[in-house]
Amino acid sequence: MTDDAAIAELEGLEQERCRAISSGDWDALGNLLRDDYSHSHSTGVVQDKATYLKFIAGRPRTTTRPAVRVRVYGSAAIMNGRQVNTFEDGSRPPVENEVIQVWINAESGWRMAAFQSTRAEQDAH
Repeated sequence: MTDDAAIAELEGLEQERCRAISSGDWDALGNLLRDDYSHSHSTGVVQDKATYLKFIAGRPRTTTRPAVRVRVYGSAAIMNGRQVNTFEDGSRPPVENEVIQVWINAESGWRMAAFQSTRAEQDAH
């Protein structure tokens, strides 16, 4: 697989991840994550796959990624860019984070191994 093909596939998987979160499709989301998945929130809380899936299921949101950058290194890839979470209950304004993800291509195909978010700096202008 060429890097361009891998990048296109990963961008599609990221769109699927956002769709799964936004529609509450927890099975689809779980299938995109490796069993050893680690999710680091912008608050510093770190969760394993099972804890993360339970956590996010209790906080409905719409998740979008305006643009991502993907770099492929053989069977590993790094994806980064802005992510916006809009909470359905309106309890808080949309949250914008800069996100970096690690994807691994193994026997089951590309799956996300790690996710780290940092609160995005707001434009001071």
